[in-house]
Amino acid sequence: MAKVALETKKLMVKEVISRFNNAETLIVTRYKGLNAQDINELRKELKRMAAEYIVVKDSIAKQALKDGVNNRIAELIQGEVGIVVYRKDPSVIAKALVKFSKNHEPLKICGGVASGAMLSNQDIVAMALLPSREVLLAKLANVLNSPIQGLACSLNGIICKLLYALNAIKDKGGV
Repeated sequence: MAKVALETKKLMVKEVISRFNNAETLIVTRYKGLNAQDINELRKELKRMAAEYIVVKDSIAKQALKDGVNNRIAELIQGEVGIVVYRKDPSVIAKALVKFSKNHEPLKICGGVASGAMLSNQDIVAMALLPSREVLLAKLANVLNSPIQGLACSLNGIICKLLYALNAIKDKGGV
């Protein structure tokens, strides 16, 4: 029986390692005090964003993190934790977690890792306050487009003034 349990744990660690290694963003949360309905609500919300919320025994999570590429967040694993696994822009998940934690007090954001950089709780909250990636890219495009647009308007103004001058001369009957 002990052999079966050991093999089961090894398979669980292997599965958790594969999920962690495929993620660009891992965020550790403490969920103690949330009921199953609240956790399922969080999972549904994260699933809409193509993320998943994994609740796993701390010893298995630590073993998976020790063996995997994201071993720097292993010190955040203490007690009952849930780990958000996401493959894209971390600000989207940060917004969702901060919003959920405001409505559900027991959920505490501990920290995480995104694109190889460690994130503290304050980093994640600050990231949630930032506009989304798409909004930032739109603002950048607007800033880059502004000088070109100004030049086009200036050149258009010069041509219009020339046209007005020629029309005025024509109206006076000079040409």
